[in-house]
Amino acid sequence: MIYHGTRFTFQPDVTPQQRKAALESLRDQGRTIPSVRSFIVGQDHGGEHEWAAIFVIEDLDGYWEYLMHPAHRRADQIALPLIAEQLSFDIVDDPDPRLGLKIAELYERLPEGPGHTRRTVLASMAAATAGTAVAGPIAGAAPATAEAAPAVTERAAAVAAGVTVEIVLSVNGQRRRVVVEPRVTLLDALRERLGLTGTKKGCDRGECGACTVLADGERIKSCLTLAVMARSAEITTVEGLARGEELHPVQEAFIRHDAFQCGACTPGQIMSAVACINEGHTGSEAEIREWMSGNICRCAAYQNIVAAVGDAATEVRR
Repeated sequence: MIYHGTRFTFQPDVTPQQRKAALESLRDQGRTIPSVRSFIVGQDHGGEHEWAAIFVIEDLDGYWEYLMHPAHRRADQIALPLIAEQLSFDIVDDPDPRLGLKIAELYERLPEGPGHTRRTVLASMAAATAGTAVAGPIAGAAPATAEAAPAVTERAAAVAAGVTVEIVLSVNGQRRRVVVEPRVTLLDALRERLGLTGTKKGCDRGECGACTVLADGERIKSCLTLAVMARSAEITTVEGLARGEELHPVQEAFIRHDAFQCGACTPGQIMSAVACINEGHTGSEAEIREWMSGNICRCAAYQNIVAAVGDAATEVRR
């Protein structure tokens, strides 16, 4: 798998309508490009940028299809002129050290265009030779007017295969030190390094929602979030909802309405339900279904889940 990511900050004068169009163009890549196995576009909790996107791509052929697909090029045309600062990276789970070079070769084959200048290729190539984790700037985010926008900040970094870093994660109100490779997901860091196994690994592709946790109160899929990107966020897992012996109202509602069977999806359902209620998306059964649709229940306990979310929302509002 190749994890292609980008973190970016919009120019200060970008309108809400322009921002919405840019983010939708990024999401459109994930929905329409066949080689993209899963994707996530959301607010970045690393503290240095506003937004982040990760696209999980099967292999090099798929990566080339992604780079050349009209949806990707359309997103470049829409989003890049609105971006003030951007950092892109590629992370691979293949131990072959030549894969980084092959990714750089793909960029050499790209035609000149928005986001694909020779300057970008050189920066990416220099980092790609290291192998496992690659980070390089995308030069070409031309400002809407030459006077209006600050210059694009360019940074490039590389981490060799097998190298680990120590990071501090704030999880359930406690600061926890953990040593990880940069490619380790937040899900694996929580389960395998910190022993918080309440968060479940379902599809590992961002499709089922079993791994949902809260980052600064917002729901994210931890299987598509790198642990190193969550250093500045307050992470809440299902273990952090209860207050001692007192369950969270959503947990109580799930028990009351028998809103689970095998339990594999339940932690993710509960975390998503907490966010759904906090976001104010519980006005009707239809609205609850819509805003909980990113969480799959293979046992099909949806009717009970919807009832539990609605009941908990009433309890929380009291």
